[in-house]
Amino acid sequence: MFGNKLKDTTKDLFSIITDRANELGALNLVQPQYSECPDELARLAQQYISGSYNHYAPPYGVYELREQIARQVRDDYQCDIDPISEVTITAGANQAVYTAISTLIKEEDEVVVFEPAYKSYVPSIQNAGGRPIYVPLKLPDYHIDWSELQKVINPRTKMIIINSPHNPTGTLLSQNDLQRLKKIVNGTNITILSDEVFAHFIFGNHQHQSILQIPELYNRSIVVSSFGKLFNIPGWKIGYCIAPQKHSREIQKTHTFQINSVNTPLQYALAGYLKQGINVQEIKNKYEAKRNLVLEYLQDTNFKLIESKGSFFQLLKFDRISQKKDTDFVSELIQNEGVALFPLSFYYHDFIDHHVVGLNFAQPDDHLKQGLDILRKF
Repeated sequence: MFGNKLKDTTKDLFSIITDRANELGALNLVQPQYSECPDELARLAQQYISGSYNHYAPPYGVYELREQIARQVRDDYQCDIDPISEVTITAGANQAVYTAISTLIKEEDEVVVFEPAYKSYVPSIQNAGGRPIYVPLKLPDYHIDWSELQKVINPRTKMIIINSPHNPTGTLLSQNDLQRLKKIVNGTNITILSDEVFAHFIFGNHQHQSILQIPELYNRSIVVSSFGKLFNIPGWKIGYCIAPQKHSREIQKTHTFQINSVNTPLQYALAGYLKQGINVQEIKNKYEAKRNLVLEYLQDTNFKLIESKGSFFQLLKFDRISQKKDTDFVSELIQNEGVALFPLSFYYHDFIDHHVVGLNFAQPDDHLKQGLDILRKF
């Protein structure tokens, strides 16, 4: 009998909820339905597919795209990185996470995971033979208690995974948070894996604080991001990781034998699109308007809204409506009310339940309003 290293994984809950919503004709506010690729980007993709750009790409990504990523980092964070030795193009952010962990984590190494946590982290750790160490984010605003992190650090700790803007709570790390992290890892051999996929989805007057802005942290870090959410092209599966040469060199060795290379014409299309300059503020405003629509519809209901400062998730505490488990509450919403949300307990290894559910507001406005109208009844 073959064993499976992935002890804590089950069938993807989002797929289960989506299947059930489709079966019952419920409005799906779990998975994004908003995927309008920018016209110019679509035109460039067609141009490169029709041209002679369909051979294997260089294993670490076409230079033109890596160059544009380095330029974007310089513009956003005033940080100079080498597009050749510090940027690797990956088949989406999930692959970047998996490759980084499988490269750097060995049997019995410990990796700190803050919960609730995006579901790809722990399986990647387990598959590498590592041991996830869980540190819960503190309620009610899901912040990191750095003293709790300090307690679990020991000589076996090899990596800490951070995620800001956070999926799915929408919280952000502050400058002070990163300074606390810098102090904790100083003098250790700990690597930081920083998931910054939602870096451009920041609302209000808040700002994204990147590992790239602090040289002492970047020198021990891997930053993961993606183009899927920024340009509504998640199906293209093109992401990247940025890391100092010492890490990139090892990651690229693993990457080459895991997938060899990433879609060639679409890399060129993205490079050409980025070179023209993109209006990130316009993209941010579009999603902030959707977030504000959720607030407008639900602020006077019995749901308690937990502020989303970034990402495209909104959490709702429902204990004034029901004391049922979040999974049961979600099931009843689909069955009886015709709208699908996700239970936050799914993001904890022990499925701890704080009576919180969430929705994904990356939806067409009419679809989002229909779902919010149903929820407003509560």
